[in-house]
Amino acid sequence: MAGEKKKRGKRKHQPMGLDIIHEDRDIIVVNKTAGLLTIGTGRDGGRTAHAALDDYVKKGNYKSRERIFVVHRLDRDTSGV
Repeated sequence: MAGEKKKRGKRKHQPMGLDIIHEDRDIIVVNKTAGLLTIGTGRDGGRTAHAALDDYVKKGNYKSRERIFVVHRLDRDTSGV
């Protein structure tokens, strides 16, 4: 039925430093831990929330070919949604 959420089993892969609060086929909402960059600076070696979520989606959780876009950026030392 429309609007119903399907229960999913435990995910095999969780993004490092991120707690997924909500996920559907269009949006992923996460709680970012302090110390993790949201997006890269070129010197971060790919250790960012964006890179972790991109990897998470590519692991096939929704078999998505879509790209991840950040809509709200938190500073490295800030945690939150």
